[in-house]
Amino acid sequence: MTLDQTISTQLMQALRDGDNDILASLLENLNPAHIAEFILQLETQNKVRIFKSLSKNAQLDLLKILDEDVEYEILSTQTIAFIYQLVEKMPHDKRVDLLKSFPENKRKEIIKQLAQTEREDILKLSSYKEGTTGAIMTTDYAVITADLTAERALDQLRFEAPEKETIYYAYVIDAQRRLIGTVSLRQLITADKHEKISALMATDFVSVFADESDQKTARMLKEADLLAIPVLDRQARIVGIVTFDDAMQVIEEETSETMFQKAGIAGRSDRDKERERDLVNSSKLLKGSIWYPIRLRMMFLFVTLAGGFLVGGVIDYFEEVLEAVLVAAIFIPVLMDMGGNVGTQSSTIFARGLALGHIDTNRMFSHIGREVSIGAVMGVALGLIGGLVAWFWQGAPNGIPEIGLAVGIGLAVVVPVATLLGFLLPFILLKLGFDHAPGADPFITTIKDFTGLGLYFYLVAYLIGV
Repeated sequence: MTLDQTISTQLMQALRDGDNDILASLLENLNPAHIAEFILQLETQNKVRIFKSLSKNAQLDLLKILDEDVEYEILSTQTIAFIYQLVEKMPHDKRVDLLKSFPENKRKEIIKQLAQTEREDILKLSSYKEGTTGAIMTTDYAVITADLTAERALDQLRFEAPEKETIYYAYVIDAQRRLIGTVSLRQLITADKHEKISALMATDFVSVFADESDQKTARMLKEADLLAIPVLDRQARIVGIVTFDDAMQVIEEETSETMFQKAGIAGRSDRDKERERDLVNSSKLLKGSIWYPIRLRMMFLFVTLAGGFLVGGVIDYFEEVLEAVLVAAIFIPVLMDMGGNVGTQSSTIFARGLALGHIDTNRMFSHIGREVSIGAVMGVALGLIGGLVAWFWQGAPNGIPEIGLAVGIGLAVVVPVATLLGFLLPFILLKLGFDHAPGADPFITTIKDFTGLGLYFYLVAYLIGV
């Protein structure tokens, strides 16, 4: 649900009037999502005014939602003391992300204000490489030991709850902090109060290593339908947890990037870096200068333009065939559109499968073989239908039944070729170090149209004897 227009107007009026009391009163009744929505449209000065009109708890809730760049925009103008008071209360993983956005000298000043244990925690989380599970995990989790009773474990969790990000699960550790089991809050509440944790805990838990890919962890958490997943070091000691919201953010970022690139509105990224995290800035595309999206999108449209001239050359080459059999021109859009749609389907399936981890590039030829097999079956079916329609519609009435055969064979070949290109070309671009999503479709369209129309006109000329 978006922010009510009346409230938005009142907030803007309060900002213009400089009435901080009304501003605070209006903000008090809004949830953080609505405040975040409103604040994005403001200049930096008014962003800061809105933020400072909130209570401390409301500020912390808002920081959980805002992107790091907006957080930095607001807090970079504030004093070290003001930032410290917020950082001290933020979830462990969130504050590390925020601190990374500050210049090194200011970051050190903020960290210096924190307690020793807090400083060590920040340095530890900051040490993990971008793109690893350690970089998105939090150390804000609850641990218990197996010798506790359910009653004592609940007492401990009740005491620790205000400081923890989540207590839906408690993680059972041994003397070396190795994870030996998990127990849910539900189990603890419903268990007999004298029952030992060792009897309640699940020992077949799902876990990940801190140096594993964050995308792999996010998919695992989603597929296992968990609220959080424990993160271990290579000695099986628990070092953190990844919560569901952080996992979904990883999946959303990867999918969003792929889909933006698919639409031809994302720039080239460096795949040799630790991880490609350069998402398209949608506000820049939708609200910024019109020259930015024009420049970005034209780069890929030039490929399509050049391809169109090449396909035009094919039609020009077979001009005599068209003059002799004008009916042949009727079915040009059928072959071009069908091949185009099939190619787009295949390249989209490739992009989505790659983003979600369903495509293993080490087994690429197996994936390509499956897709081409699907394309061959579809091609035969569409070829039969298209050929029969062409024969009944234009072939038989005009005394050239061969046109139906040409259309049918053309479709039967174009469709599997399009599926092959839809998987093969993105894979080649990926291996060459280019973004496959924006670059694949223009090449697919050009190659598919060039070969499809060339084959179609050749069949018309050969079968009809032009």
